[in-house]
Amino acid sequence: MKPTEFVKVNGQFWGEHLKGVGEHLAGSHRNELPGPLLFPRMMVLTETPDWNIVELVGVSREYRSLEVRRRKAASVEEYFGLGDGAAVVSLPGENLFKDATVATEVGRRELVDRFPGADKMIGNEFVGPGEQLLQFAPGNYSLFDRVLLVHTVGASIRVHWTFFALAIHRSEPADKYLAFLRNYAQAADHLDPIGTLSVPVGDLDLKGSPFASTYLGHGLPDSTVDQFLEDNESILLSAFDATRLIRRPFLERQEDGDALQPDFILETADGNHIVGDLGLPLLEGKKHHRTTSVHDGAVALARYADYFTSPEHRAFAQTKYGVEVSDPRKLLVIGTQDTVNPADVTDAAVEIVDYDTILRLHLAANS
Repeated sequence: MKPTEFVKVNGQFWGEHLKGVGEHLAGSHRNELPGPLLFPRMMVLTETPDWNIVELVGVSREYRSLEVRRRKAASVEEYFGLGDGAAVVSLPGENLFKDATVATEVGRRELVDRFPGADKMIGNEFVGPGEQLLQFAPGNYSLFDRVLLVHTVGASIRVHWTFFALAIHRSEPADKYLAFLRNYAQAADHLDPIGTLSVPVGDLDLKGSPFASTYLGHGLPDSTVDQFLEDNESILLSAFDATRLIRRPFLERQEDGDALQPDFILETADGNHIVGDLGLPLLEGKKHHRTTSVHDGAVALARYADYFTSPEHRAFAQTKYGVEVSDPRKLLVIGTQDTVNPADVTDAAVEIVDYDTILRLHLAANS
């Protein structure tokens, strides 16, 4: 199947399927669902030399026609997470993972300690040694339907929740692929259609911009760092079990008077701290958008952590912001469709979490 055919088939299927769900289920069966029905915002279509990949991203409280993004990757393994050693899961033939977690042994041990809401997302577990999650073999389909992927490289951890992702070998013809999608959709529980999510969230407010259908496609690139943090403060607090968010702290260096300025510091419920940067295409100035690579983000986070090794610097932060920061965790928030090269983070000891996964952790923490 050529990439152009792949784009056409996915546009046809997902447009018809999600529109039908939005018109029928979200209205007439609303009271039968465990919680609000949530939809993806965007469809990312990725081409590799041997595979085509579709992933639905974003978490929206309403259905609108999906934004479409096209991109390329060197390999299907690069897309889902490269690493050293044996793969956690080998994928010959057809493979289906639904409401599950695929993790390295190190990643699984760290998961709930670092991300408390994740224990409600784990589902079926596939855990193994090594630092590579998936090893693809010639076959037809590998499908990840609401799956948490936890990938480790050295002391760094990458957490990615897939709303819906499917890798199909390019030898598969378009008509068979469309038939596969339709059959998979028809086999699903009518109250749990594919490409949607319904979770009990109590009194949680989903009316804010992070859950609006246009936020990922249009609103996010128009947001400054300050606006993003204002819109997402409650989300960051609950996703990381934090009690306080300090925006854009100004960390003066005593030795030369210069300063560092991470995007935020989170104070967690257990008294620890997370220093974080946003590797998102946020607005800086009137027209310039931030373009932070994973490597550059990891380097910056290392500088922030090193800052707090100095007693004088810790005292400065305590006096100015009322926080006693020592050995903080380092967090880089990236775009959902961004890939991570192991060489960028092998020696960095950072936590890399994409925006969709933070939204999902927020929902889980409040369900």
